[in-house]
Amino acid sequence: MTGAELLVGGWFASPVIRRVVEKAHKYLGANYELRKDTHGLIEALTRTLLLCQATIEEAEKLLINNSNLANWLKKLKEVVYDADDVLDNMEAKSIKDKIQAMNKVSQFASSSLSGLKNMFLPDYNHKNLRKVLYKLREISADIPNFVNLVNMNENDRSNIHELSEHRESISQPLEEVRLYGRDEELNVILEMILDSDSESSKKNGQIYNKYHGLLVLPIVGIGGVGKTSLAKAIYNDPEVQQTFASKAWISVAYNLDVIMLMRKLNQSLGGYVHLDVITLEDISKNLSKIIRGMRFFVVLDDLFEKIEYQWDVIFTILSHGAPGSVVLITTQNQSFAKRVATFGHIALNLLELAIFWKLFKQFAFGNVVIPEEKRKSLKLIGKQIACKLRGLPLAAKIIGRLLRRNIDEDYWRRISGSEWWDIDEGKGQILPSIGVGYQHLNPFLRQCFAYCSLFPRNSLIEKDRLVQMWIAQNFVPHDTNSARPEDVGANWFDKLVEMSFFQPTGDHKGYVMPNLMHDLAVIVSSDECFYLSDNSQEIPLSVRHLAVDTKNLEVIKRIQNYNKLRSFLYFGFSHVNEMCSTINSTLCKLDRIRVLDLSYLHMETKEPPKAIENLNHLRFLDLSSTGIEVLSYSSFDHYHLQALYIQKCQLRELPRGFCRLINLRHLNVDTETISLISGIGKLTNLQKLNRYPVGEQEGHRISELKNLREIRGHLMIEICDNIKSQEEAVQANLADKNHLDSIEICWFSLRRRSNIDLKILEGLKPNEHIKELKIVRYMGSSLPHWMMKINQFVNLHRIHLYACVSLEILSPLGQLPTLKHLSLKDLNSVKVIDHNFYGNSQIVFPGLREFIFQSHSCEEWIETRVGEFFPSLTFLEILWGPIRRAPLHCFGASLKVLKIEGCEHFNSLERSLRYLSCLATLNILGSRMSISLNLNYLMLLEELHLRNCPELRIEGNLQSLTNLKRLEITSCPNILDMSKQKGKGLEVHQGEEFQSLVALDMDFLNEGYHQIVGKLPSLQILKYRYWKHSHITTYQILWFQELTNLRELNFFDCKFEHLPSSLAKLLLLKILRLVSCTKLESLPANVMPPFLWELHLGNCSENLVQRCQPNKGEDWHLISHIPLIGIDGRVVYHRPQSSEGAAGDPNDSEKSVDDYYSVDEALDEGEDFFDVPEK
Repeated sequence: MTGAELLVGGWFASPVIRRVVEKAHKYLGANYELRKDTHGLIEALTRTLLLCQATIEEAEKLLINNSNLANWLKKLKEVVYDADDVLDNMEAKSIKDKIQAMNKVSQFASSSLSGLKNMFLPDYNHKNLRKVLYKLREISADIPNFVNLVNMNENDRSNIHELSEHRESISQPLEEVRLYGRDEELNVILEMILDSDSESSKKNGQIYNKYHGLLVLPIVGIGGVGKTSLAKAIYNDPEVQQTFASKAWISVAYNLDVIMLMRKLNQSLGGYVHLDVITLEDISKNLSKIIRGMRFFVVLDDLFEKIEYQWDVIFTILSHGAPGSVVLITTQNQSFAKRVATFGHIALNLLELAIFWKLFKQFAFGNVVIPEEKRKSLKLIGKQIACKLRGLPLAAKIIGRLLRRNIDEDYWRRISGSEWWDIDEGKGQILPSIGVGYQHLNPFLRQCFAYCSLFPRNSLIEKDRLVQMWIAQNFVPHDTNSARPEDVGANWFDKLVEMSFFQPTGDHKGYVMPNLMHDLAVIVSSDECFYLSDNSQEIPLSVRHLAVDTKNLEVIKRIQNYNKLRSFLYFGFSHVNEMCSTINSTLCKLDRIRVLDLSYLHMETKEPPKAIENLNHLRFLDLSSTGIEVLSYSSFDHYHLQALYIQKCQLRELPRGFCRLINLRHLNVDTETISLISGIGKLTNLQKLNRYPVGEQEGHRISELKNLREIRGHLMIEICDNIKSQEEAVQANLADKNHLDSIEICWFSLRRRSNIDLKILEGLKPNEHIKELKIVRYMGSSLPHWMMKINQFVNLHRIHLYACVSLEILSPLGQLPTLKHLSLKDLNSVKVIDHNFYGNSQIVFPGLREFIFQSHSCEEWIETRVGEFFPSLTFLEILWGPIRRAPLHCFGASLKVLKIEGCEHFNSLERSLRYLSCLATLNILGSRMSISLNLNYLMLLEELHLRNCPELRIEGNLQSLTNLKRLEITSCPNILDMSKQKGKGLEVHQGEEFQSLVALDMDFLNEGYHQIVGKLPSLQILKYRYWKHSHITTYQILWFQELTNLRELNFFDCKFEHLPSSLAKLLLLKILRLVSCTKLESLPANVMPPFLWELHLGNCSENLVQRCQPNKGEDWHLISHIPLIGIDGRVVYHRPQSSEGAAGDPNDSEKSVDDYYSVDEALDEGEDFFDVPEK
């Protein structure tokens, strides 16, 4: 069965015809003054189209192998598209006339002129309309010949129609699906990358010696077998998330070369590559700087042949990361997997039938309640279907979810008996199970799905962007009386995701098409869509949508012959000037383009191709990252344009004519570009405006927001002394913007009057359905009236007030039933938190979960005596201020996290502690008060951080905190002093094990008080501070020796002259830092841990530094096995790593801080234990 035959000629006739008919009716309804013969022509056109549609709507549901019908549909397609173009021109002419009429000086003259122009269409439009109708009547004469071919009885029609209606009405949410039959592979991979036991450590130690720390682990298997699902499970594993601070998921697109892959890795791992950086050498150097010293986890999903050939280059660059970095690969190429694996590969086979049946049942039945007898019958049919799926997990998803949409025995039997099962897999190039799922999509979804064959294999698909392309091609109906086309398209996309035609990427930043689905899309769209590369065959004449992935100028020139194209997507990633001029010449011939994407083309001229001016049908235009700086005036004569992308273009100037884009719905620009748009308020169809800087000139004032009623999502208004009154602010009409979820009002001028700010904010009242409100640098002493009646905002979830330094009185926020997050920072004029803040509700802040408060003048937080008080609060942070007391005892039932930082005189904690028994995290920083923490009240504590609290005392036994994982006690000398006194302070339980603790930072361990914490078998990170003695006792050496799970050890300001000899027995230790250890003159033999990955020295003795110099220092032979060595902020040695395990290069030493990540900076960032990842 060929691609054309899959869709009755390979064309999506029914939805296209239906939309042309809708457009004709819409045009007739909007143009009453059309002359009589033109009106008649359009009516005749619609009648004939409806007749054709009625004939083929049933045929599209069947798999008909008939060349005559296919040829007839091809002819029909040509005429229907011609009709669409004519109607499009007529609509554009109507829009242009209206705009010109509005610009006339005389309203009377303009209306008269508009009437005359609408009465007499230009001759070319009228002539073209007649041509289309004549051709259509010729084609429709053959309709009776095909009625018998369809050969459907009335009963079959009603069944199919009923089935279609049922599919449209049912949509169940996707459940979380666990992996079936992959537990062994999952555990093996996690063990390898997490180094979880000593046996694995030994094996990995051999790997690191050969490959210097980079673990490359391929997962190999056929398409649809579950490679990506397994990789996702590993990527999202909680322990992996905690272990690797830097992670990246890259779906390796078919058109992705090594340069583009490096760019994606730069972005994902926190870097930035300027557009002008285009050479592999420059990008590689940039990425090497980013990952040097970084332990990362990267997934390269679905590597294909093009990238496989460049693997050595990729490996060399990635090997600059810290030892322990992991690259997880999914691929179908077993020979490649064997070549690149540093310690074997994981092969996924098809699932055994028993396991596969469990997976299939989950998708087919889920949690749907079915009578027992019916369930038995469905199981029998389901098992028959499952046997046909050959153990392929992707097929289980597609067919299982298809079946669950209609729990009906007859429907299941029809699926089981589908003709698709008989397709010859070798000829059809797709699995029958995939085709069955596709066949049962409605025509609109089939068309939208097939369009995606234009994208390179494995390319990242952005949902919103794709939906905008569908709308631009008129695949999605645009009826102003019903749902937004964006919402309809998003719903269709979600249905395709539900049916596994798309799947989310591991990092949830987008979607990809599984390879089998991409193959299906290519086949079913073969007459409509074409992906042109250097190896492509000739483009079929019937193609309407073209993607281009070539830098061959001769190939590009041939495209000029296909003047009926509606989509042109360029993926060639070219910076050649000749390519720009060639594409410009090509576009001159393609005047029917609706979707144009040139974002992979760099414009040397800094201007877009001139040919764009003549693309009157254009609806979607992407010029992002093209390097353009200006847009010509005539470039904005596109009255149909709906989506415009001009991000990362460094635009200097936009023409005043920009506001003529009255159909523009999506404007994707950098924030700096918004200020260039004059008269943005005329773009009344705009759906999103993230930021609006208010200006003083006409066309940039706050009043431009008045008519933008359709904007939604988030809006930030920037004010800089350019709103003069409340009346002017009211013109923004924020209260009428019902689709906005979040509003941020931010002042940028420092010299302002309080009463002016109050009036401005009074006039900027948002709509009552707002979910988030943020006010920054407001200078008023009180809040506006609408905030004093805050309970009218029934959906408000988040409020942020930042740097409102003159604000004295808070509004009664406690009345808000839906408020979940409240952040009040730098409110330096608020003296007290009292009943004004709570309001008069019986339950104060009934739903609030997080509260952050900071004020440099507030001294007291008074509790309410009426009703419940913060019953849902789980997170409380009080920052830097003179506050002395707060009603902490009121939060005991729910509070999980309490942070008190920089509040020197806060004294409410000790007496409230007994009520805080649910606390999981306690952080106290910078308290000067004499308070005591009784650990017996904190039995559920998981993290305890105490810093710079000189009078703080602790009572109780640390080992009794069986959930404690992180402990930090620094600069709290009273804890040590009290522990020395028998019967006071921390209890000493020498020899007991502290099983739960994984991270410890204490500055009095050097005094011999290891017995306070006891044995630490699970400890992975240790910070050892302020060792005052020149020697280390035998007891301390033995204590170190028992830290068998330690991965990172830090010595700060220690006066010892020798390292503990027991370090050599810490087989899992990977990172060792010695900072300000000035008495340490040398490294003794047989002390350094054998599998150390990193050694860092900072502010140590000059003699030690010289002895550790690469290849020449006296102690170099003791540390030369360590891959990464840093001294005083410089990486002095980093062994170049390759798949062959090459030896070190002495020229790699003495790099500057600009070349590598600063070791001192790393230590500073690591000071806060909240940033320390748990292994």
